Amino acid sequence: MKIFGILGIAAAAVLAADAADVTISGMTGNAQTDTLKLYAKNRTAKGNFTIAAMPAALVGETIVSVPRGQSAQPGTAYSVTIDQPARVYLLVQNRGKVTIPEDWKKTNAVVAWGDGFSDTVYVKDLDAPGTIEVPAHNGKQGSTYGIPNALVITAKEKPAASGVTESRLMPKSRLRTADARFTFVKFPDSLKGQPCFSIPRGAQNQPGAAYSITLKKPAKLYLLVQERGNAAIPEGWTKIDEKCSWKNNSETYTDSIYTKDFPAGVAEIPAHNGKLGNSFGIPNAVVVRYK
Repeated sequence: MKIFGILGIAAAAVLAADAADVTISGMTGNAQTDTLKLYAKNRTAKGNFTIAAMPAALVGETIVSVPRGQSAQPGTAYSVTIDQPARVYLLVQNRGKVTIPEDWKKTNAVVAWGDGFSDTVYVKDLDAPGTIEVPAHNGKQGSTYGIPNALVITAKEKPAASGVTESRLMPKSRLRTADARFTFVKFPDSLKGQPCFSIPRGAQNQPGAAYSITLKKPAKLYLLVQERGNAAIPEGWTKIDEKCSWKNNSETYTDSIYTKDFPAGVAEIPAHNGKLGNSFGIPNAVVVRYK
């Protein structure tokens, strides 16, 4: 399988679309709009939850969120109105058992924020202007409910968000795969803070999936390939001496690193088809150093 990826506080806000501008109005629950980007503290309005990773296709899109509210109460429900068709994404914290209306479709995309927290992402297409009802988050762990759900609003014509997730390569980051299952331990110092793309682990009895990313300008790519079995590396990638390591619980694993220069545009990231016993390697990650 291959995976593809690519401000305001007033009563109305405008987001950029391909053909026109989508106007957001009628926001309830003290909702606010902002731009979804890495390290922005806008997972909740007026909040301190920093976005650590997000679907690559949603970078720069409009996020709508409300304040955290009391943790002993369900995350607030609210509504917004848009003036034309759009594709909307619902970000739902992975906490407890949450009730999601049936018209929202679950995706394999992930948003990570704060100190190791994450959202499942749901989507639906709106074929006409109207009001979007954002459900309360009624999932609970102990005495604490999940934070309020957030919305991301895009033009319908834009590519759908996928599991291709963008973060920054940092020490102790849990984003060796997009579902935050494996923690980086060591990597070359020169790659610290650089854009890092990954996808969810997937089934271990299947090859780590191939995917693609879009480069905004020429770059050198660093492919992180788990040392498991005999993974096929396409022609043009050059293996270097440096390594990367990461942990799964108490076990440490190693990635070989391959490099390749790419022009601006689409870069294909190969599948990991190396296998040990019944388990394939985890999907390759890629770090980007723009020129």
